[in-house]
Amino acid sequence: MDNASVRQDQGSTARWRPPQIDRISSQAAVAELGQAALDGSSVEFVFDMAMQLVQRALGVERAWILKRLEGGATSRLVAHFGWEEIAEGAIISCDADTQPGFTLDREEPVVVAYWDDESPLELVPEFANAGIMAGMSVIVPDGTTPYGVLGVHTRDRRNFTTDEADFLRSIANVIGGTIVNDRARQQIAHQSETQERRLRYQGALAECAQALLGNSGEDRLDRAVRALLDATQATYVLVERNRVDPELGLCSYTVAEVEKDEAPSSQLRNEYWSVVPWDRMPMSRAKLEAGEPFVIIPSQLEGIERETYAADPVPVLTELNIPICVEGKWEGLIGFSETTVVREWTEEDISLLTTAATMIGAFWEREAARENREQLIRAKDQFLASISHELRTPLTAVVGFGEVLRDSGATLSESERREFLDVLIAQGSDVTNIVNDLLVAAKADIGTLNVSRVTVNLRAQTAQVLEGFNRDQMARIGFLNAQDVRAMGDPDRIRQIVRNLITNALRYGGDDVHVEVVGEEQTGILVCDNGPGIPDQDRERIFQPYQRAHNAPGVAGSLGLGLSISRKLARLMDGDLVYRHDRHRSIFELSLPRAS
Repeated sequence: MDNASVRQDQGSTARWRPPQIDRISSQAAVAELGQAALDGSSVEFVFDMAMQLVQRALGVERAWILKRLEGGATSRLVAHFGWEEIAEGAIISCDADTQPGFTLDREEPVVVAYWDDESPLELVPEFANAGIMAGMSVIVPDGTTPYGVLGVHTRDRRNFTTDEADFLRSIANVIGGTIVNDRARQQIAHQSETQERRLRYQGALAECAQALLGNSGEDRLDRAVRALLDATQATYVLVERNRVDPELGLCSYTVAEVEKDEAPSSQLRNEYWSVVPWDRMPMSRAKLEAGEPFVIIPSQLEGIERETYAADPVPVLTELNIPICVEGKWEGLIGFSETTVVREWTEEDISLLTTAATMIGAFWEREAARENREQLIRAKDQFLASISHELRTPLTAVVGFGEVLRDSGATLSESERREFLDVLIAQGSDVTNIVNDLLVAAKADIGTLNVSRVTVNLRAQTAQVLEGFNRDQMARIGFLNAQDVRAMGDPDRIRQIVRNLITNALRYGGDDVHVEVVGEEQTGILVCDNGPGIPDQDRERIFQPYQRAHNAPGVAGSLGLGLSISRKLARLMDGDLVYRHDRHRSIFELSLPRAS
């Protein structure tokens, strides 16, 4: 075989060229291949070199290496010499009656001196049409199991010698050693990379914690996200928080975002993703709402979510989104976006980054608690500033009218004395109600607030409360559907709740107030008015201590405790107190357990 034909058979992808093509000794071939393996050459280079050395040492026309695939019935052609008809990577049969399949079950070389119809082994179909007459093959070891098969073929009959078989097995052993060593190097490199990444993540988490635990600085979240960007080396790292839009419903708002210095301009991206309705992201929402991380490959999405990502001016190839929860409720996400590669996120990656999401959730929770504390302190300050006025107003009236009765009582008519006494009783009742609310609030704060549970006639209790209001107030109150409805509760506490609700309605509601006892679908008392109502964002706040339903300072008894106390009392009686606005009416609904 001449020089030109050898180079043509090797193909244009060969990675190694022999210095000469004349026959070389088997010892020299094994030594040369072993040296390449010891030098740390790649598996592909050793495969390619082995093919040419085998051809030169044995003088064969064709050589090949097959890698056994899972299951053992097929193999892949990973290296070859002289096979123009078969592309590298082709799948080759490894049935037990074929030469490769038979070899996989043998420790010794398998030699076929001449193939004919009576040969015990069949040529695989891919080799059968190449005019093959003889062949020899050995297993390529891979630790305790075969990696595959190394074989040679000739177009002439040939009795391969024992020395030639030993040579081929030596070459196979070098190849097997190279495979084992390469795998070990890859494992070491992978472990080193994993350790480096772990240390990088741990450092980032430490920076993240340090930034979020800081007591000041508007950029605390940005600093934490920047640390995560440096650790993950993603294109973008972003934090989004859920908020309800009056028109769009639940949306995701970007609250922090950082990018690689070499990342594409993100101006359009910021605008595109700044507010995204979750209705457009159903797959992501389902995962995140369930508390599960979600790896997004936009090309694998469906429907409206795929369209949303496809319209991104800076297309994302892959993205890892991890939910951020506050007190067990899904509040947002931290996302890691790649625009250059489809990245694979390991379980360890996700675990470490979930820790960062937990930190951000704790940061949000701590910030909310701080804001609540500050709000509570402001509310208490306002409470302390107003309580003297709230108590002084009725007490001033009590003292003043009392002095008039003492000093001028003999000169007053009977109707005037009765009017003065009515004022004294009303103002005294206001003071009593304020003191009662303060006492209940104090007991609630120290955990000693108790209620009784007896059968109560709600109509009778409501009527008793209404008797405490004066004639002008009763002119604005309608008592509807006054049926006997029996519930379980504390009669004193029920009257306190109803009195607070009616007083609020008279002070802050419209000119039409009505009270209704219900006992069909639910058991309880409704206090309704046609006032302006309470804004959506304040409908839970009003049940917190020291929060007023309306901005009405200076109104007697307006301490911001009534609704908070009333709800606590209702829940202690296994009921509830809620607010709703229906058909232009404000409705406070006290529900209680039905008496059996």
